[in-house]
Amino acid sequence: MFNYPLSSLLTVIFTWAAVALSSLFDTSRLGINYIEYAMHGVVLLLTLLVINESTYFGYKIRYYFLTLLASTIFSLMFVSPLAIALIYSVMFCSIFAFYAPVTLCYIYILFIHGLFLVCHALYWQTGWQWSHAGMFMAFHFFALVMTQRMISERSAKEALALTNAKLEATQQLLGSAAAQNERLRLARDLHDEMGHSLTSLIINLDIARRTCSDEQKTQIQACYEQAKQALGTTRIIVSDNRDDIGFDLVTCLIQLAKQTPRLVVNIDITQTIDHVPIDISQCILKCTQEAITNTLKHAPTASEINIALHRNNSDLLLTITDNGQVKGHINFGNGLTGMQERVTQVKGRLSIDKTIQGLKITIRVPYE
Repeated sequence: MFNYPLSSLLTVIFTWAAVALSSLFDTSRLGINYIEYAMHGVVLLLTLLVINESTYFGYKIRYYFLTLLASTIFSLMFVSPLAIALIYSVMFCSIFAFYAPVTLCYIYILFIHGLFLVCHALYWQTGWQWSHAGMFMAFHFFALVMTQRMISERSAKEALALTNAKLEATQQLLGSAAAQNERLRLARDLHDEMGHSLTSLIINLDIARRTCSDEQKTQIQACYEQAKQALGTTRIIVSDNRDDIGFDLVTCLIQLAKQTPRLVVNIDITQTIDHVPIDISQCILKCTQEAITNTLKHAPTASEINIALHRNNSDLLLTITDNGQVKGHINFGNGLTGMQERVTQVKGRLSIDKTIQGLKITIRVPYE
């Protein structure tokens, strides 16, 4: 239910303690303001709920927590004349950057400092605190820039990890295709060279056994039977090599899931699925890779993706769902268009639907 990186947890607690304890135990105060005490506790509680990395709380709930946290910080300006609300706001700004576009973060910075100036000038009657506002605005911008840089570095690492996973899957696919091509080449050579030579040998031995003397017939008959057996064995080898050995799709999907960054990828394959043809394997693998890429790129709130592959009569049914919230209509860009083209090429069907949790992609391809 709760999952915190140690560095983030310690940073939040130490920052809160430095602000709250110094404010609460200020000896210059005449009395105890229990409302302020409670608001400090609410700030800590909401901050811990927002930075929780567990998937127990969805991102929709996290936005409610963020709204409550911002409201508490705004209210704190009217409870204490100190600048403690702006210190909390710096911490909030670095968290808010993970959930909102950078433009909205800049709007928040301008709003919170405008509210601070108006509050002190009109409510606390302490004048326009331009120096404090300028100093804390610089802190806000610094926190925002550093957070944006960290987000960019994380995105770059995710893209690199996903690219490496794709390359490994593609390498495995190409290896299987190369092995299949080599088997086909060997099958053709055996059929064209050994098959024809053995057929010619059998014909000559058949003629020889019909025209030879009784003393030689037994030996020639044995050679004739051995040649027929050798031809039969050659035909079996040729047929086996011509058969599509397929591709270990299941193992490749599991490996892709393990190497996917940030997202928790759940694989559900309840039936034995093996010897999948190369073209079908390529379609399913590439579509799965594209779905994961789209989730990482276009659904930053997504934390989980589920991949289910089942055999349904003479079809393979691939279902991919995530928990990233989808707003508006689904636009077919290059990625989704490429998926549609791949599925159509193997005579399959693709459907994309919005769900309460996120996006659902269903692919059905033939599998005999």
